[in-house]
Amino acid sequence: MKILVVEDNLDFAEALFECLTFEGYIVDVVTNGAAALERAVITDYDLVLSDIELPQLDGISLCKKLRYHGYHLPIFLMTGLERDLPIISTNEAKANGYFFKPFSFQELLDRIQSHSLCR
Repeated sequence: MKILVVEDNLDFAEALFECLTFEGYIVDVVTNGAAALERAVITDYDLVLSDIELPQLDGISLCKKLRYHGYHLPIFLMTGLERDLPIISTNEAKANGYFFKPFSFQELLDRIQSHSLCR
């Protein structure tokens, strides 16, 4: 499974990369929404994991643009924002789910695994 991680916090992006590659996933990391959009439309990813607060293009807008371009694969959003605010936005963007930071890597792995089993 190939995953695109979109995270501007380099320490957190590295932790996600290490966790996911250790579990056998192929992972690309970009640090802004514009780069993620470019990468996602030319590369076959199985899943996108994106922060909501990003430079150049926020995660909600990224999700909406990917859906507009026909990207039907899973998109999970991550946020450190207030718990009620992102729920409405992620539903409007047609994201497959979201994580509130901090979250456990085991929770992330479980959700990725359960989503890949449903496909």
